[in-house]
Amino acid sequence: MGAEGAGRLAALEEEVADLRLALRWVEDERAIEALMVAYHVACDHPTEKGARVAALFAEDGRWESVGPRANPAWAAVGRPALVAKFDRNHERMPFAVHHLTGGTVDVRGDLATGSWRYFQSCTHRGTRALWIAGAYQVDLRREGGRWLIAHMRVENYFTTPYDRGWVEVPHVDTP
Repeated sequence: MGAEGAGRLAALEEEVADLRLALRWVEDERAIEALMVAYHVACDHPTEKGARVAALFAEDGRWESVGPRANPAWAAVGRPALVAKFDRNHERMPFAVHHLTGGTVDVRGDLATGSWRYFQSCTHRGTRALWIAGAYQVDLRREGGRWLIAHMRVENYFTTPYDRGWVEVPHVDTP
């Protein structure tokens, strides 16, 4: 092969390597988005919320409430604590539908960060319809070829009765 052919081959090999990296990034981004959707589906499931949610976190995964309306008592670290935290939602929020929006993902090898906003309609203690909105800041890591949540920080923008709205009632507690 002449010098010109070798140069073309090197350029093609470089282009293929670049395409593989781009494809890997797209696959990772889609897998992370699917993980966040699975998180919402698990949170909204009528049974076994805890086990379903905990399976999406790393073994040492952390869930944390942050921001001006933070509830530090809701923090959970590790799968057993996550199971307990989310299982209490069977009675606390027996009906919930989360809507995920506005996601951004930054993948760096086997680590990634992401941010999303969410909107949720739910029933508190089976008697009070609420709207809830907020944001997620999430650290993720790939383990065994699978993306898992390493640390999720949830900021609540408002929790309000659906019939009164967030202007009239910007926040109600949901113990």
